[in-house]
Amino acid sequence: MEKQQNKIPKVRFPEFEGEWLNEQLGQHIKKTDKKNKKNLILPVYSINNKEGFLPQSEQFDGVSSNDRGFDISIYKIIQPNTFAYNPARINVGSIGYSYNLANILISSLYVCFQTDDKIDDSFLLAFLDTNHFKTSVLRFQEGGVRQYLFFDNLSKIKLPFPTLPEQQKIAHFFSIVDKKLTQLQEKKTALELYKKGMMQQIFSQQIRFKEDNGQDFPEWEVKTLGEVTTYTKGFAFKSSNYSDSGSRIVRVSDLGSDKVKSVGNKIFINESRSKEFIKYKLSKGDIIITTVGSNPELRDSSVGRGILVKEDNLGYLNQNLLKFNVNFKFNNDFIYGYINTDKYFNYIKSIKRGNANQANITVVDLLDYKIQLPNLKEQTKIANFLSKIDAKINTVTEKIEQIKAYKKGMLQQMFV
Repeated sequence: MEKQQNKIPKVRFPEFEGEWLNEQLGQHIKKTDKKNKKNLILPVYSINNKEGFLPQSEQFDGVSSNDRGFDISIYKIIQPNTFAYNPARINVGSIGYSYNLANILISSLYVCFQTDDKIDDSFLLAFLDTNHFKTSVLRFQEGGVRQYLFFDNLSKIKLPFPTLPEQQKIAHFFSIVDKKLTQLQEKKTALELYKKGMMQQIFSQQIRFKEDNGQDFPEWEVKTLGEVTTYTKGFAFKSSNYSDSGSRIVRVSDLGSDKVKSVGNKIFINESRSKEFIKYKLSKGDIIITTVGSNPELRDSSVGRGILVKEDNLGYLNQNLLKFNVNFKFNNDFIYGYINTDKYFNYIKSIKRGNANQANITVVDLLDYKIQLPNLKEQTKIANFLSKIDAKINTVTEKIEQIKAYKKGMLQQMFV
């Protein structure tokens, strides 16, 4: 067995000592390709890079392959405790693990393998999340535009590992961290669903707020987005305007689902030229809406999605984006909330043009979107109520990021 010097992790449980072994994965994993030769009708799964094995929408239960129009016998049968990955997507996805799933089918594209009795599966799963493994993947991939990690190359990646009891201790530690992450993510999802449900009921007036003295607020009135806001089109900055530092240019690609991304490939204009573009400067409270993007079903990248600017001096607006300033008679947060409802996205769906990959909307159509508005006091009560939910979501999100950072640091220190 190959053994190298100085194979001791920075952080270690006190009951363990001695160096770790450092061997190729191929010495401890075995390919397990079991084709569905009997044409069994079994549930079909795929691998999601965040959630592992997930059932596909069509599971073929009780239906012959001929009725589906393809040969189900080429699918692979997966047993419990099996790893699987798509060799063409290993750089963006993860290796899935079947845990206790039995007798399911998976695409023949996937590479499947199991470990020997010297490697704890949960320990290996933790190793697959380390920078050591990720950088090794980049080194052993093959191909041109599309890179592949074939099983033979995966087998060449070095696996540092201690005795089985220490592996199990490390795996248990990370299982506790992962359980906490799962609980927080479930809490965040529950809060987001609660907010969505409340928004649907509030903006459809199924739920109404009251005056502080208990009296009803007046009936809502209908106005268009153009009547309650003023807008500015983004500027078509040219590459000749770019600089290595200065004020940021905010592009469509810089928008996330609900905020301007703080990381990524940023571009800037020189501070000395910023006065030329003062019209396009973003300020706290501005609402950004993109006029290009994917179809409205894909909310995170949808055409027409709105972003609320939460800080001053964020940057300058690029083309294919609009910034809206809400009239002082209306509550900014209320208007922003209204353009995050299903009703709004259904309207975007009705006015969008283009194809499945790239959709666009016109300013004229967007400004014609009809908003039902209560008076300013009720708008403010609604906005404050939704802001309290947002604050809870943000608190949970921060905890998730903190634990992710903690896990990342511990992975670096607990693995050689």
